[in-house]
Amino acid sequence: MNHPVRSRIALALLLTCAALASCSRESAAHTVDWYLAHTADRRAMVGRCENDPGTLGKTPACVNAMAAAAQAGIGSLRDLPPMGLVEGEGKRRDSGSRLKGPGER
Repeated sequence: MNHPVRSRIALALLLTCAALASCSRESAAHTVDWYLAHTADRRAMVGRCENDPGTLGKTPACVNAMAAAAQAGIGSLRDLPPMGLVEGEGKRRDSGSRLKGPGER
């Protein structure tokens, strides 16, 4: 008489554990390339990730969506225009502009 009750309890417990395990795991995340190709989905995921960074920030979906957003925002570093930081390189400073030390006049 106890055997059918125990089996029902065990079955209910097993189903509950299976349901909880399936809910706690995130489904397979899309790749960075997928998010680059799907702009609307990328923007939606980035919005969710920025709205709840404590919960979603380190999930694979957020990491991939944020990486895709960064790539889409600036593209490849090779495609950026020159920044003009090397313009004055190679020219010598005027000797009159040198700061003089304490003993110099």
